[in-house]
Amino acid sequence: MEGMASADDGRVFFTEIMLSTACSDEAGVPGGRIWVYDPSSNQARVFREPSNMAAGLSIDSKGGLLAAEGADFGGRRVSRTDLATGEYRVLAYLFENRQLNAPNDVTVDKKGRTYFSDIRMFGPENIEQRISGVYRIDPPVAGRKGLRPLTRIVANDARINGVEISPDQKTLYAGLCELGSTALDEQGVPDVPRNGPGGLLAFPLNEDGGVGRPRFLLDLENTGCLDGMAFDRKGNLYAAVNSSPATRGIYVFSPTEQLIARYQLPNNEIALNVTFGTGRDTSSLYISTLGIGKIYRLRGESAQ
Repeated sequence: MEGMASADDGRVFFTEIMLSTACSDEAGVPGGRIWVYDPSSNQARVFREPSNMAAGLSIDSKGGLLAAEGADFGGRRVSRTDLATGEYRVLAYLFENRQLNAPNDVTVDKKGRTYFSDIRMFGPENIEQRISGVYRIDPPVAGRKGLRPLTRIVANDARINGVEISPDQKTLYAGLCELGSTALDEQGVPDVPRNGPGGLLAFPLNEDGGVGRPRFLLDLENTGCLDGMAFDRKGNLYAAVNSSPATRGIYVFSPTEQLIARYQLPNNEIALNVTFGTGRDTSSLYISTLGIGKIYRLRGESAQ
């Protein structure tokens, strides 16, 4: 299981990624699923299949479900689904007339702008973008048809996976993950030095949606990567780290960017993504995991 997002009505959406090398059979290659869990009934069902290999999810200001659709026979785009009507729309597909590589995670700011990472980890498709990084989708322009304006705001790091914006809208947090990704032939030199494949970057986020030079908050050295993230009501950042058994888990950073806690899952399972519930469920932290696809829920004020 992977990307997670909580809708305004309390439902929790999460994705199931089906690698072609592991899940295909004589019937063909599956295309992934988006699931939805209802806390009021404690029931989960498939929301959409195929998902176009959706990975990261987010809910925008109008209650729409945003999906970063990846590669491996996926959509390689960012889409929006109106949860009230089911209407589906493509928000981003091309940049400079070349198809995106594999959108991985997505988040939104309070001005209606969407941010997503584009990192190739797996899949047989040709890589058309010679730079991996982070993009911004601006709100619709009145009278303009087609895809929304798209800008690449981070171009010097091929390893950005998870993305999240701070509650005060002043920082874009980015999780680094080297698993399968490469620095492409047009990639610049990374803005900050680091030792290993994973870690956490903090980019100052400008009013215009651009970013400044990042701060390096966590270096996982040679142990893995940092994936999905979510903020609680107090402004603490929860980050899923899928690394070596000694360091994996949920890392918690204070609003002053200090590491204040680390939670490990039962049997030392690997966490991939996190989200907090909404409405009456805001004290619940949901955690998706690698492998057989368990979803955990951490309840109580300790999570908020």
